[in-house]
Amino acid sequence: MAAIRQRPKTAAVLALAAATLIAFACASTLNGPTFHAGCLPSEYASPDSAEFVVCATSDMAKITRFGAITLEHANFDLSTNQSLTLTAARNEVIGFQLIVQRIAKTDNQTQSPSDVSVQASPWIHNAFNEDPTLAPITQYFAAHYHYVDKGGYQWGPKSAVLNWPDEYPDALIPNQGRCAAATTPIFESINLSDEKNANQAIWFDVYVPKQLSTGTYQQTVSLTIDSNTVTVPIDLTVYPAQLPDKPSVHAVGEIYRSYNLEGAGNSLLSPAWQTMSNCYQQLAHQHRTVFFERVVVAPGDPEWDAYLNHIEPVLNGSLFSSDNGYVGPGENTAVGVWRTPWEQEINVQREQKTDTNTLTRITNESTAWQNYVTSINATELDYFAYVFDEVDGPDPTADPDERYDYIASVHDDMDAMQKAIDAGSPNNPRIDLLWTSHSNPSIWQDDPALDLTGKIRLWAPNASAADVPFLKARQAAGDSIWFYHSGHPAIGVHSINASGIEMRTWGMAAARYGFDGQFMWAVNLGSDERPFAEPSYKPDDDRFGNGVMVYPGNQLPKIGYPATPGPLPSMRLKAWRRGLQDAELIQLVRNGANAEAVQTMEAELTTLFPRGLSEGTGKAAWQQSPAAWIDFRASLLRLSELP
Repeated sequence: MAAIRQRPKTAAVLALAAATLIAFACASTLNGPTFHAGCLPSEYASPDSAEFVVCATSDMAKITRFGAITLEHANFDLSTNQSLTLTAARNEVIGFQLIVQRIAKTDNQTQSPSDVSVQASPWIHNAFNEDPTLAPITQYFAAHYHYVDKGGYQWGPKSAVLNWPDEYPDALIPNQGRCAAATTPIFESINLSDEKNANQAIWFDVYVPKQLSTGTYQQTVSLTIDSNTVTVPIDLTVYPAQLPDKPSVHAVGEIYRSYNLEGAGNSLLSPAWQTMSNCYQQLAHQHRTVFFERVVVAPGDPEWDAYLNHIEPVLNGSLFSSDNGYVGPGENTAVGVWRTPWEQEINVQREQKTDTNTLTRITNESTAWQNYVTSINATELDYFAYVFDEVDGPDPTADPDERYDYIASVHDDMDAMQKAIDAGSPNNPRIDLLWTSHSNPSIWQDDPALDLTGKIRLWAPNASAADVPFLKARQAAGDSIWFYHSGHPAIGVHSINASGIEMRTWGMAAARYGFDGQFMWAVNLGSDERPFAEPSYKPDDDRFGNGVMVYPGNQLPKIGYPATPGPLPSMRLKAWRRGLQDAELIQLVRNGANAEAVQTMEAELTTLFPRGLSEGTGKAAWQQSPAAWIDFRASLLRLSELP
């Protein structure tokens, strides 16, 4: 596999290292590598004589190729006779990392090419050998390192990110692909960099099925390089809490380029396109999200019937069944939200008013959509129309009077569009026109000519413009409230050179304020030629990774792996899922625990995430210590048991 080329070794220490970690002193071997005392050296030798060490980290750690490995929490201390300690609700996925660091003994020592193989034992229950069909399910991934050369996050709200330039892990290559009934492993072992003292992250997902018995489960993971092995014991305690199959927070991402890089083209009439679409939907479902394609079809089009037949398993849940190779949360459960297949035709600047013919067409298409979802008993899903995009955002260069008239006209257009939709679908399902904007909607509420109240029902400003009091009032009136990316201090950033805490805050913000959803504008819009080296929608974007949350498996030969069908997840997608799972645990406590437990939980939540969205001021207010997030989640599991 392709070796990482030589670059200056900036041993970036994660900004997450907080006062809570000071007690865990780092131990340095000769000539530079750093890792904490809780790591395991190969063959349990002393660090000075070991060929490599293995350290455990949470799903929040972003350890650079040559960065120091700090101990985030006692649960990840692998010192002699101590296990990696995990806790989980049922129907939850737990992520963690094992970091392999090879050790050079002298300054001029070169390291020969080598691989690490991974072997996970079957899970064993503390009381009896569990039926393997009911045991936790472990999957592991090799992390790919990206050279972040534009990582400043200066766009919009300037935000604090981790040091750059440097090599950060993000793309995760699964040992075993799952798309299109894949049966051949993608790799047998993971290639290690031949650079001195380099790190290699191995990501693990452990899915806890909802029918699993409570109690403690044990597993061992063995990592072998040549004849040297490190065995990591794992203890997993499963709590009675069970996450719902249907998420309570909509998390939506847009598939922007169809499936060209997957070799499946653009035509939804193609069986290859349909297969790839299913693979992307299944990956999204495993992460409690929904991906939607930029498909534009209408009754009478050649693709209309093919599209309806294709999405029916998504809308009725049968795509997410074991018969279709699905493993994970939400089995046999439909998505909670879906976009109608209408064109997003008005972007940033509306050029002319929406004409009567367009409104009539939208009414007819709404009727056709209502008839279709009624025929398949899918009226209970939340449907939205995405026609306007950021058409009324701030424009400081515009003439004030002209701008006023323009915004009034655009808002009238939105009102007319929603009325046209409702005329075609007057009952179930309700189809809401999605409003996205960089403008805070509260600025218009006192002017009847500009106010959007009563004109739209699905509000999705960027996080900085998400005015909490105004939007809470609209939610109380029956509207739905989403937000999308922005930056500090409103919400965590979505760039690669950021810790897993950042995307985790998205779920936390939704839970903190009780909002309904969140929107990631693009999930696969990176470079066509260099999808792993330039995972951003344009080369000069300093939000490194903007537009990409998944990577094309068909392009894996560009980084030394065999091509494999289907999407590859990112660490940021995993972090997004972690926050969405946190939101579900919070909701479980609110719905089922006693008043005292709920009060305790709310106080802890406010301490962890004091403010965000429009309430954010100064620097990001949420806790930067991984230990604080780990302890909060442990508290949620305990509080969820209190009647």
